[in-house]
Amino acid sequence: MDSITIVIIAVGLAMDAFVVSIVSGSAYRQLHVRHALRMAMFFGAFQAFMPLIGSLAGMTLKQHIVKWDHWIAFALLAAVGGK
Repeated sequence: MDSITIVIIAVGLAMDAFVVSIVSGSAYRQLHVRHALRMAMFFGAFQAFMPLIGSLAGMTLKQHIVKWDHWIAFALLAAVGGK
């Protein structure tokens, strides 16, 4: 992958955290610096560790679901599309 593709994917993946932080910030009547820093720490930690956990789980479960992976993907996409 070239660098522009990686940047576009990173921005797309970070948009969910950005939107949630905007909504969370609007819930406070008086936003203090400690609230903003706490939100930033939580979102930063989740954005950093979730891909690592997913990658490790994928490598661990790969040998067990390789025969069924296309059906699992189909079911997940059908469930999302049906909703």
